[in-house]
Amino acid sequence: MPISEIEVPGSSLSLTCYKCQMNSAPKLVVRIAKEGEAFNLEEEIPGFHDLDHDDTTVRGFYSTVAAFEVDEVVEGIATRTLHKRIESCEFLLVDGFAFFMGKSSVQKPLANALSTFTGYGVAPLELEFHQLSQFQDRLEKVKSVALTNPKDREIRKAKLTGEIEDYSDYNVVDPRNHGIDSVSGLVDSPLGPMTVTATRKGGLRLAVRKGFILTLDCLLWIMEMVTGEKSIDAATEEEEEDIFTGEDPEPKKGVLD
Repeated sequence: MPISEIEVPGSSLSLTCYKCQMNSAPKLVVRIAKEGEAFNLEEEIPGFHDLDHDDTTVRGFYSTVAAFEVDEVVEGIATRTLHKRIESCEFLLVDGFAFFMGKSSVQKPLANALSTFTGYGVAPLELEFHQLSQFQDRLEKVKSVALTNPKDREIRKAKLTGEIEDYSDYNVVDPRNHGIDSVSGLVDSPLGPMTVTATRKGGLRLAVRKGFILTLDCLLWIMEMVTGEKSIDAATEEEEEDIFTGEDPEPKKGVLD
């Protein structure tokens, strides 16, 4: 399967989105191979494995060996036995974003390692109130909005369904009174309809049909919808077009209008 495609094993895909920058995908892979730790199961050394790349994308795995205890009964005596398991996190890296798929316990050491090799900080993507609020407007249908931290009501958390046409009249979603924890709704993506859930801490969940193959272009398109910001590559292409035509750039119409 091409590096820019993600096969969804079930009916949903969960990712954690990070902010990331890199100057060159091939050079980054070479540096990780030379200076980074390779995963070693026998010596229980955490590290990278199964790295792949093209001109703009890096994809691979980061794994660790974790210990856990299990309560067992041996010859009628209750005992606690120590076991070990492999915990892995797959990552997809482009200039602007890093997408992690796997164990949350592995994501922090993976982000620290990538920060070292890219030379830039790899930090979780945190969505602001206005980004999640505007994300609602771009959905074909709003399924739920989870509100948190009301300042003048006793309700600690509320989940709204449907569509709110006028915030000023209803005063339901208001940054002076609430926070938004997550927004979920139907999106008409380039690969067909899907349900997208975005959380304020950078979580992204896609509900799709079984056997669905997600492309990197579609994933970046979804991130543009969620954040309201174009990817670095897309912005660079538009700037180059303006330079070659010699004309003043005009506002582009797309999913954000």
